[in-house]
Amino acid sequence: MDNYEFKLSNEEIINRISRGEYKEAAEIADTIDWSKVKTTRTLCRISDLYKINKRYEDARRVLLQAYERTPRNRKIIFSLCELDLKLNNYVNALQMYNEFIRIAPEDSDRYVLQYKIIKAQHTGLQDQIGALEELARHDYREKWALELAKLYRKAGEDYLCVQECEEIVAFFGDGPYVIKALEMKAAITELNPEEIERLAFLKAGGSYEPAFEESAPDQADDVSSPPAAETATAEADEAM
Repeated sequence: MDNYEFKLSNEEIINRISRGEYKEAAEIADTIDWSKVKTTRTLCRISDLYKINKRYEDARRVLLQAYERTPRNRKIIFSLCELDLKLNNYVNALQMYNEFIRIAPEDSDRYVLQYKIIKAQHTGLQDQIGALEELARHDYREKWALELAKLYRKAGEDYLCVQECEEIVAFFGDGPYVIKALEMKAAITELNPEEIERLAFLKAGGSYEPAFEESAPDQADDVSSPPAAETATAEADEAM
């Protein structure tokens, strides 16, 4: 495949992705020898595409090529660790986790990876709770705060579950995780009048300002989200 053919195929992959046609996009990706592609961004997109199709071996294979080109990219290392966990490659996952800590020791995503590794190895609830509590101390995120609340409830610690749900509501104000937090609290104890009103308002599509400033976005999770459509022309010129 020459550069022009690659450019056309890459553009078609991006167009298919933009329409949500992930299976068809992956079939086109199968026709390309990605070992010849140099652009890390393109390789990461294709890895994400295979991941969406639950083709984790292919996703890992392509992402390893991106890792070889940019070995200090923490997002790539994070995603490789996730893929190794999907494939039950715990030794490799631990290697990627340790590499992530070495490259980015202050990055709070280390606690996300720690939690995922603990969970994948079916370690006890208290170890899982401990990892998410450590994350919350460094970077309070609604997704993982709700997961922590769920673990508290699963462990029979209803008081801590309710307390965490209230913290989510106070910190984030609105959104799907706040709705879930209110519903979780309601399953344990009665909501107060303000919470009942807030839940009804949010379910009707309303929004509130959070009581506190939100933490930074979960950047590492962007790696594993559905890849966005973007122009392939510039990439094609340098990719092969």
